[in-house]
Amino acid sequence: MPKVGDVLFSVAVKVYDRYAIMLLPEGNTGLLHISELSNHFVRNFTRYVQVGNIYRVKVLSVDESKGFIRLSAKAVSQSERHLGKTARPWPEGADSTALLKELPGWIERENA
Repeated sequence: MPKVGDVLFSVAVKVYDRYAIMLLPEGNTGLLHISELSNHFVRNFTRYVQVGNIYRVKVLSVDESKGFIRLSAKAVSQSERHLGKTARPWPEGADSTALLKELPGWIERENA
């Protein structure tokens, strides 16, 4: 389970008008709300967030009893956003196997 303050890569698996369900590297899911996408006004959330795209997000809160993880894209600092040419989407040693295994099923179930 991620901790508050962690900066992670996530994949959008279901996108609604004002929020998206994001799949995290360990197979957990989190919620990215329109208010946490940018410091600027966002009129059309689905213009910026699409199913299958990878986004860098920061964990704002974790409610383990409910399994609820709140995410923010705007809280990710400029230095954390910059990946460089050799950056990997998952930190060295992180296990993205769960994410890669779950993603096709998530997309299929959510779009059914």
